[in-house]
Amino acid sequence: MGGSQSFLKNCHAVSDVMAQVLMTCILLAALTTVALFVFSRSAPAYIPHVDVQQRVDGASDILYLKHSGGEAVDTRNMLLIVSVDGQKKVLSDTEISGYLGKSYWEAGDVLSIDMYDKWGLRLDSDDCVEVFLVDVGSKKLIQRGSMPMEGLCKPLLELNRWYFFTTVEGDDRDEVNLGHLQDCGIAIDFYPSVPGDSSEDILLGKDNTDYFAKNAFSHDMQYDSLDLTFGFDDEALKGFRSLPHNATILMIYGLQSEPADATLTIAGESIPVFNGGNSGSKNWFIYNKTVSVNISSVSELEFSIHLIQENKDIDIDYLAVYLS
Repeated sequence: MGGSQSFLKNCHAVSDVMAQVLMTCILLAALTTVALFVFSRSAPAYIPHVDVQQRVDGASDILYLKHSGGEAVDTRNMLLIVSVDGQKKVLSDTEISGYLGKSYWEAGDVLSIDMYDKWGLRLDSDDCVEVFLVDVGSKKLIQRGSMPMEGLCKPLLELNRWYFFTTVEGDDRDEVNLGHLQDCGIAIDFYPSVPGDSSEDILLGKDNTDYFAKNAFSHDMQYDSLDLTFGFDDEALKGFRSLPHNATILMIYGLQSEPADATLTIAGESIPVFNGGNSGSKNWFIYNKTVSVNISSVSELEFSIHLIQENKDIDIDYLAVYLS
């Protein structure tokens, strides 16, 4: 019995020692892991600080970039991206060094790029030229600038994209919040229709049962018709990158019955009117119609609605135009 108790005491003693050794090993392993995590993390890539002045000579299509102060830049770690009205061109580190005649760019140095000779780009007086100096190591911007001055570059409308109207005119314009026409009460993929397509408007369902509008514009036509013209602020846009041949109007609307009189036009061209049917209660529909257009300026891209419907109202939850 005594030997047995001695054996148990020795076992307990060994267990205590082993537990302490095990805890020490676990602690060392944890400290080692933390140390490896902390010391293996690389320091943030250093981005040089430099001031750059830029100028474009439209007559000669030359872009001038002057290093006007700050640190010297190793051009072997630099890319230059130039965007002219959305057309992006890249000047590699080797090409930058070639223009400068050395592999560093320091205060007083001017980088001159003949954009027609290099990329075949001719510059107009109202072209928006954006410049991005990129540090290759960190993949971050050293500096960005635009000409004309920041904020004055006007974007171009592109083909094969949806756009929201930015202006509205008409007797009922004060009722319209254009921002509210940029969202809707359902997640749906919008695709442009085929030109000349006269298919039925797509039924979404009953108001507040199958479809829940989201900040919809509502107009009571009991005593007043609806006359609105949606368009774009041509002062804020340069124009079209390529002239559109078709325009698609996509609208989510709510009606109780078809209007007594309706006229819809886009860019002066008549398009099919609502054909949601007469249900007696308000239903929501997707209107998706495409017509051929012949326009050359943004000011011509207008969508007009004229509706007369006694004792009824109309709601519009979403409105956009697609150019193709």
